[in-house]
Amino acid sequence: MPIFQIYFTMKKLNTIFLMAVMFSMMVFSSCETDVDIYAEGNETTIVYGYLDVDADTNFLKITKSFVGNAIETAPIYSASNYDYKLDVQLRGRFADNPNVVSVAAFDTISVYKPYDSNSIFYSGRNQVLYYTTRKLKENEEYQLTIKRNDGVELTSKVKTISGSSIRKPTYSISFESPVSNSIDWRPNTTGELAAYYEVVGYFHYKQFLQNGTDTTRHTMKWVMGSGTGEQLWSSSDKWLSIRYTPKDFYNRLQADDNIVNNSPDFVGRIVEGFEIVVTSTGEELYNYILIQNSGSAIQDTPEYTNIENGMGILSSRSQCRKLVEVSDLTINTLERDYPQWGFIRIYK
Repeated sequence: MPIFQIYFTMKKLNTIFLMAVMFSMMVFSSCETDVDIYAEGNETTIVYGYLDVDADTNFLKITKSFVGNAIETAPIYSASNYDYKLDVQLRGRFADNPNVVSVAAFDTISVYKPYDSNSIFYSGRNQVLYYTTRKLKENEEYQLTIKRNDGVELTSKVKTISGSSIRKPTYSISFESPVSNSIDWRPNTTGELAAYYEVVGYFHYKQFLQNGTDTTRHTMKWVMGSGTGEQLWSSSDKWLSIRYTPKDFYNRLQADDNIVNNSPDFVGRIVEGFEIVVTSTGEELYNYILIQNSGSAIQDTPEYTNIENGMGILSSRSQCRKLVEVSDLTINTLERDYPQWGFIRIYK
């Protein structure tokens, strides 16, 4: 199961958490629509985001609590957003001047998410995000400070995660082995393990009409495994690994929506490669997910936050990617054993 509920994605930019405190990252739990987080009149600032050393830009979603029916109130911009720009700063060492502790001031940007009838948050309105383009350092502690106009100041401290390098597979990947195989990687800084890791594979292919010229690109996503750093670390090999069953590749491709719904006789497909993405996340986010899914009988809504004078989560993450070729054996299998999918070999 994915460890993040993704709200908005930009290439080489940070991923942003959902705007409302009681529902963000809670895709696997049910929620009531009546929300009364705090007593009316006691405004609480809500912060969600993480610091990503691999991102060109880091974003924060900063909103405020509201009282009322979530379905009716959440789409109202003024209910959960401030009508002025908050003073948001991040203090630490940055890549452009790694020997000096300095401050990065966050600016604001307005992004648009189209209306989605299946989500109370995608209301078709602009949302304000706070961002900085200062490049972060690995394994560095940063302090976030947020100042409101009424004098309330919020703070939080987070240590960034070390980046990683994927060792295996090296150049290509094959899905013909009858036994399990592994994805291996190692953090760039020795001994700096993240709290939690998730490995996702993306099978990329091109699709075209054999009697036409239009070509489209498609991707089949495969969550290959996950676990804590301690669970995945091999002290003898000095690598982190997850095991997967190669033959599962064909079962997952057979369930792919595009393959299932768009495979007439005149459609052809060409394999483009297999991309491996290893995402590591900080202890704060991992603890938040554990607590929110603990099923505690002591309290109805467990609360976890590392925001002083506010609520929410500030954590860290890192991602490493590797694009490898799909082996000739696998391409032969796709062409020979699954002709209904239309994969063909292109000889160079």
